[in-house]
Amino acid sequence: MTSAGSIPTPGDDEGQPRGASATRVDEAGQRPRYGRRRGPVPVGSSFVPRLGPSAGERFAAIDDVDEEIEALPSRRPGAQTPLAELRFVALDCETTGQSPHRLVELGAVAFTLDRHIMSFETLVHSTDRINPYAKRIHGIGSETLGGAPPVQRVLARFRRFCRGGVLVEHSADAFDTRLIASTMDTALDADNLDTSRMAGAIWDLRDTIGLERMCGELGVHHRRPHHALADAEATAACFIELLRLGRKRFGWSTLGDLLAVAQPPPPRILEAGRKGVRRGGEAERHAPTRRRHRGGRRHRRGGTPGAVATDGETPAAAADGEAQAPV
Repeated sequence: MTSAGSIPTPGDDEGQPRGASATRVDEAGQRPRYGRRRGPVPVGSSFVPRLGPSAGERFAAIDDVDEEIEALPSRRPGAQTPLAELRFVALDCETTGQSPHRLVELGAVAFTLDRHIMSFETLVHSTDRINPYAKRIHGIGSETLGGAPPVQRVLARFRRFCRGGVLVEHSADAFDTRLIASTMDTALDADNLDTSRMAGAIWDLRDTIGLERMCGELGVHHRRPHHALADAEATAACFIELLRLGRKRFGWSTLGDLLAVAQPPPPRILEAGRKGVRRGGEAERHAPTRRRHRGGRRHRRGGTPGAVATDGETPAAAADGEAQAPV
């Protein structure tokens, strides 16, 4: 039985070639585009935020000059510096979600223990493919990055944003600062602290606690998970609450007290390794080739008679090399 809605009625489509009814135009006379975006993603020259301010707080721009930050000394604060005199920068990154990870969004909050100083948020231009699973998590696709500034300009501004501060992130292996360091080919000149290590010390945890769960335990509002700025805001709020608990239990009072508990391993910048990754590079052309060990019944049974293993090779591997030798 056919429903009334499926019965074709004569109208504008009558007399048109087959398939013409599927092609429609909008009011402007242009055909809608479907499927994957084609063509290069345009590059912008200003920050492109996704969330923006939540309560009218100050935001950094790509070319602005903040007199308060510029007046700070560029050197790291000493380990004996009281916590009340420190300036902290909580940060979070969103990436393409596959190796090699590329930055697609950066959010940060500069603050002291008693006030908010400035926020930092922008999408970051990238032409790399974004993993579909990562896109479902943070909602950033290639079409979202149109008009975003290049990563070099973003990180140059972020470097000035972090001047004289202590970095705070929620990552036991310092993923965010390692990503920034590998992108710039140099580490940020700042100490960094991990809130998951602070929580582990206070609550005697054996496993790393997630950011959303930690927000729930501390009663911190997280306005938009997996958005870089919102994650940075939640990290900053959790840091202040954890610091309050740590002061009561351990007597934390200086930067050195926090570094002893919550400092993750420093990022490693391997210049030679990064050059060798490129296909066809000098390191790849001169790298020794590794012989693959082929399977098969003959190799599993110990190889052919008379094959002698040398330098730690198994008899099967020696037979494999003998079989591959040119005649």
